[in-house]
Amino acid sequence: MKNIYLVGMPSSGKSTLGKELAKNIGYSFMDMDKLIETREQKTVSEIFSNFGEAHFREIEKKTLRGFQPDQSMVIATGGGVPCFNDNMDFIKDNGVSIFLNVDVNDLAKRLYKAQGNNRPLLDKSQSEEVVIATIKKTFDERLPFYQKADIQVDGEITVSQLLWLLDQYLPV
Repeated sequence: MKNIYLVGMPSSGKSTLGKELAKNIGYSFMDMDKLIETREQKTVSEIFSNFGEAHFREIEKKTLRGFQPDQSMVIATGGGVPCFNDNMDFIKDNGVSIFLNVDVNDLAKRLYKAQGNNRPLLDKSQSEEVVIATIKKTFDERLPFYQKADIQVDGEITVSQLLWLLDQYLPV
């Protein structure tokens, strides 16, 4: 069965929705950032700090290409995955892609309120206004990649609504 790739900004709900979706359809679930952290024995932020973004994006590319087509997996990609190394082309060639399009202001609130500073491109020591502006800028840069997804979901969605949308992409 085709893999399902969830794309979107950090805190858009990829992991939360992905786990629930996988459970409902009998697929395995994988969070790419968690997989990378386990393999590298460092957090994403540590990889960024110690080795730079280019190195991290190369690890993401290798991790993504390690997923074989038709593994019956729901994969929550990192927020930047679709935007580098022709990764969105790989995703579209090897499964069904779903863009979780959450309002930028909602994302900013979720990210700003999140515990810890585990987002490598987000400096929570800055004011909330600066953080929101950074998120908006990043979202605007990534949007053209996200919009290549097979399915775009705007705002909140339930798993049953998502299953209805996926119906045409997955065999019965």
